[in-house]
Amino acid sequence: MRTIAIMNNKGGVGKTVTAINLAEELLRRGKHVVLVDCDGQANMTRFYLPEFDPELNLTLADELTGNCEQVWSDNLIPIKEGLDLLASSSALYDLDVSAIKDGAGAPERMIDFVAAAASDAETDFIIFDCPPGFTVGSIAALLASNEVVIPMLVDGFSFTGTQDMAAQIASMRAANGSIRVTGILITQWHRSPVVEQGEKLLRSMRMPVFRQTIRRTDKVPESTFDRSPLREYSPGSAAAVDYRRWVDELLGMEVQHG
Repeated sequence: MRTIAIMNNKGGVGKTVTAINLAEELLRRGKHVVLVDCDGQANMTRFYLPEFDPELNLTLADELTGNCEQVWSDNLIPIKEGLDLLASSSALYDLDVSAIKDGAGAPERMIDFVAAAASDAETDFIIFDCPPGFTVGSIAALLASNEVVIPMLVDGFSFTGTQDMAAQIASMRAANGSIRVTGILITQWHRSPVVEQGEKLLRSMRMPVFRQTIRRTDKVPESTFDRSPLREYSPGSAAAVDYRRWVDELLGMEVQHG
């Protein structure tokens, strides 16, 4: 089972879109996927469940505080065959504040969640959609993940931020010895001198970068309004094609993970 955190300390780089379309492409390849929404904004949760009510359903905050079902899979919401969701809510923000004030919440509980999923041997991938910054939710994801994918725009701010984040992930190895950056995924790519020069610079640095990039297209924001993965909303669009190729590249790395 592969556990992947989709994370960048910078917002607006396509983390949630990447997690959603990664899950969809894995489903098309016969994989069983669990998505975990680690962001208090709950964009992924609302993408799949626009009428979601955290008062009536268990969420990641419940998992991290221990107010959840004992059987790990009973905390999930089925989305479609082969895809389940551990939802989020604004309670994660309260948990961040409580963690600062009195140490409430236990991000290490996510390790047990992942271990239980692995022992059941029915899940192929757990994908964590992380918020910007090192919150309780994102730390939980990093403690439980073996891989980190960093979506990134090609601009000046992103370079230093991505380098800093790679260093922060490296420091997490004291608590999670198996975690590593699988690769940086360039998103919203378009042909321009600054993007092409920036990409060349990025690929010359000592950080892993996926060969495949995700091209910029209006079909991406349109698909979020429609609440449909790109494979369904616009399968022939540039970004849909790119995500398919990127997932092929990601699955090609499976041999490295046993």
